[in-house]
Amino acid sequence: MIKIRHKKPECIGCKLCADEAPQYFQMDEDGLAQLLESKQQGVFQLADGFDEDLEDLKRAEEGCPVDIISIEV
Repeated sequence: MIKIRHKKPECIGCKLCADEAPQYFQMDEDGLAQLLESKQQGVFQLADGFDEDLEDLKRAEEGCPVDIISIEV
């Protein structure tokens, strides 16, 4: 199981994560990325991901221009 961490307050709304991993991220009504099925812990949204989605999640993590997505295998 993959651990996903997203720091939503620092999101700039570029939409890259939602394009690369739409099964985990979508844009909310404010134009910011929302980590789906997540729980809030401080400023972070936390969720679990499936191993078969690792490539998509890594592209989202590596492409994020403000470096607010963390993927832990």
